[in-house]
Formats: sequence, structure tokens, C-alpha cells
Amino acid sequence: MRDAPRYRERAFGSLLCLLFILAGTVQSAAQIEATPIKAEEEALKGVKALRILVPKMGAGETTHGLTREAVDAHAQKTFQEKLHALKVDPKAIAVLYVNVSLADFQSRLGYYGNLTVELRRPSMILVGKDFPDSPIQEYRVTLATVWAESVIFTGEVFAPTAVRKALDGVLDRFIADFRKANP
Repeated sequence: MRDAPRYRERAFGSLLCLLFILAGTVQSAAQIEATPIKAEEEALKGVKALRILVPKMGAGETTHGLTREAVDAHAQKTFQEKLHALKVDPKAIAVLYVNVSLADFQSRLGYYGNLTVELRRPSMILVGKDFPDSPIQEYRVTLATVWAESVIFTGEVFAPTAVRKALDGVLDRFIADFRKANP
């Protein structure tokens, strides 16, 4: 059996420690000064690693020979060849979403597609800060899109080549913005 007075003393001590820790956390969060981002590439500042996620194409989706694995491999290869300062790691918290959608034309042979690339990284939400004079009620952290680019393309033959070209264009813009933010 437990020694009740001693158990209460330990529990009370643990509770006091927890309260001191939480009080310190609240004070440090209250001292955070939110500095707005002035340029899109500033959102890329300090990114050291990211993971690449390419969603599966649905069973009923048109693929025209395009595979999720090929898109993922091409994006990884591009970063390895062109941006050595950024590590691609499956454990990274920052996530680069690469989404490709293809559809067939109704009236003729061929397809049209959309390629969207988004970088999501941990960001702070200022709950209650809806207007300049609004007080901050609490801070929340979430993954938020901080960089995004979309391209619409069409083609008549071999969609993987068109997707690769579109992906190269978008990733080149991402790499240029990354280099501006991280000289």
C-alpha cells in the first residue's frame, strides 16, 4: 500500500513543477512578437529539410502513363542536382506537396492537366488577432501553406513528358525563391 501523506506530497510537488513550467511557457508565448512576412520567398527562410508527398492517383483517374513514383523520383532528383542546401528527408516536418491531375478532352485525342506544388511548414496562428487592434487570445501551431504554384498544361501525346516539363518549371521557381531567402 502507498504511504498516503508521502504520495500527496509528491503529487503536490509534481503539480507545482507543472504549473511553474506552464507559467513560463505562457509568458514566453506572450512575449513573441509576430513579424509579418514582406515577400513570398521570406516564408522559405531557414528551411533545412523537407519531405516530398505525391498523392496516389485514383483508380478512375486518367494517367496517360504517368505514375506517382515517377513524379516523386523526378522531384527528388531535381533537388539533389540543383539545390544541395536543402535536404529531402521522409522525417522532415516541412512538406512539399506535388499534386498532378489529368483529364481527357471530350472532343479530340489528348489531355489537359493541372500541377500544383505547395510547401507547408509549421506556422503560428494568432487566435483572436483578426484586426490590428485585436488582442491575441492564444497561439496555435499548424502546418500552413507558405509557398504555392500551379500550372495548367495540355498535350496530345505522352503526358509524363509534359508533366516533367511543368514540374521542372515550378521547381525552378521554388529553387530561385529558396536561394533568395537563404543566400
